Amino acid sequence: SAQMGMEGMGMGSGRRQRDKEPLAVKADLPRVACDVCQIAATEIFREARKQRAAAPMETVASRPGGPKVERSSFSEADVNVIVQDVCNRRKEAGEWMWYVDLVERRADAAAKDASRGGAVWRPLTKKEKAAAGARYVLVETRQRGGPIRKWDRESATVKRSCQELLDDDVDDLDDFIVPLWKNELDTETDAQRLLCAELAGRCGKGKPRPAIGGAPREDFAYVEQERSLLDTERMMQNMEEQGMPMVMQSREDMMDELIENLVGEGMTEEEAHEFIEATTQSAGQDFREEHSYDDAAPPEPDL
Repeated sequence: SAQMGMEGMGMGSGRRQRDKEPLAVKADLPRVACDVCQIAATEIFREARKQRAAAPMETVASRPGGPKVERSSFSEADVNVIVQDVCNRRKEAGEWMWYVDLVERRADAAAKDASRGGAVWRPLTKKEKAAAGARYVLVETRQRGGPIRKWDRESATVKRSCQELLDDDVDDLDDFIVPLWKNELDTETDAQRLLCAELAGRCGKGKPRPAIGGAPREDFAYVEQERSLLDTERMMQNMEEQGMPMVMQSREDMMDELIENLVGEGMTEEEAHEFIEATTQSAGQDFREEHSYDDAAPPEPDL
């Protein structure tokens, strides 16, 4: 069966907290499960359709010894790559995650009053709207191509949901990949129904949208960033794939990472600082001794 690839971020455990990947909000995962699945299925379907249309035709034998026929060179392997990329924010198929917002809405609130500028992917049903006082998390999507969202805990939640969909919720991804490759799914709705209702069990009858409980939920504002940051991430991904990882750490970050590693080995923070200072002084002394000479006794010239 097809295997889901994990996006390697190259983040060491000792990196400073502000440089680490944001954590997913676990409580929001079931609240957005159906929406994330439907969006992922739609993105996979659209990308597959685009690649199929662009793929050159090839002539092959219809059967051993049989007549030759023309068919698209678009392959099952191509679909597999798309599926692997849909949860990777650095890949084109995963670009959608930069334009998603999780919005909390009361059942009786007007849509225009709760929206933050995006289009609601799956609006509340009549039954959900009738639930007085209930609160839900809706997924809004924004127009692609503009400023991207700052990658925060809501982004990480969407990514986590996407990864769990393909890594855990679907027993065999080939059950989705093969029909898509064979062009047996005619519409985006067909793709959503197959992946999200039949295979993953995230949507459909018997899968109501979970309401937010009594505990307060932390919301994260949609902070826009220049799209050029996404281009930089993609460049880093390409370099990693070519065996040239790009590591951008300041001297301060490297020192903090070293201290955290030493503390992890059992030192106190004070002992770690003293160890680094002593090591730095020793290295400097060794360097000076190797690159100095006694002014009173200069080396004898060669005769």
